Amino acid sequence: MRCYLIAEGPTDLSFIRAALSELGVEPVEPARAFDGPRLGRGWLPDVDFLCALFPADQGLEAPPSVYLEIGEAVGAGLPVLLIVEPQRRLDPALSPLRAIRTPAVGTPALVSHLGLFLRSIGRPSTGDAPSRSTDAAELSSIRDELRALRATGLLGGSGEARQVMSRRIEEIALRLFRAAGAEAEDATRTDGNGDIAAWVPGTEHFIPGPLLVELKIVREPRLDRAVLDRLHNYALSRDSMWSILLYYRWDPKLKIRLPSGGAWPTVMVFDIEALAEDMRGRTLAQILNNERNAIVHGVGR
Repeated sequence: MRCYLIAEGPTDLSFIRAALSELGVEPVEPARAFDGPRLGRGWLPDVDFLCALFPADQGLEAPPSVYLEIGEAVGAGLPVLLIVEPQRRLDPALSPLRAIRTPAVGTPALVSHLGLFLRSIGRPSTGDAPSRSTDAAELSSIRDELRALRATGLLGGSGEARQVMSRRIEEIALRLFRAAGAEAEDATRTDGNGDIAAWVPGTEHFIPGPLLVELKIVREPRLDRAVLDRLHNYALSRDSMWSILLYYRWDPKLKIRLPSGGAWPTVMVFDIEALAEDMRGRTLAQILNNERNAIVHGVGR
């Protein structure tokens, strides 16, 4: 199987090239597109699909040559996959095409998305993303650290102390996702939304791009409706199908309730300590898939 691999300009494609090779696909790039005896079709070499990278550091406008080659592929009936790095806005004219949002670096998430695309076009790949089991020792360490945080005195503080506590919980949350084999990175933004972006193996079918995660320390028994509204709208603005509100209880005896009368179809809500405990018996992908089904089918949460 061969893939015509293009980008908007001089860009490091080594990670995508390696991911394709790992999946048994030969990457063909423009500079060597017509080497060898195989003839092309029009302006395209003889390939099975086209893959175009849209890097994060480029603007909205892509060079005409990229549109030209994508249009040629569509006209020839070739499958097209767009790899769009996070933070990059995609031209609405390309919205009908299959797109994945993931960093173009050597991560299992990239291999998983490419493998899923290959299966979706009816061409089985020879490999898949390396599976990683949940790190049980790390989960135990995370659980103990979350419990110990309440004894530090930071939770009851204000100002700088609260910022230190928020940062500590974010660091623990990053470790929690990575313990499950996920790719996770700090995505804190000046608008206060989206503390973490995560790519969780096994969820590619319903989370084609990054899973946006916001962290919250709660001191009252009811979550603030505005927090859920803001996260829901932020996820939609980032073209993200799902997001997570991960909360940490100031008082472990608090019973947290969702506010009534709202509809947050893109938001999954988890207690970080309960999630860490649940991950000792189930994979994170299983937990997220079950929660997604509960939301979609209106099961009580």
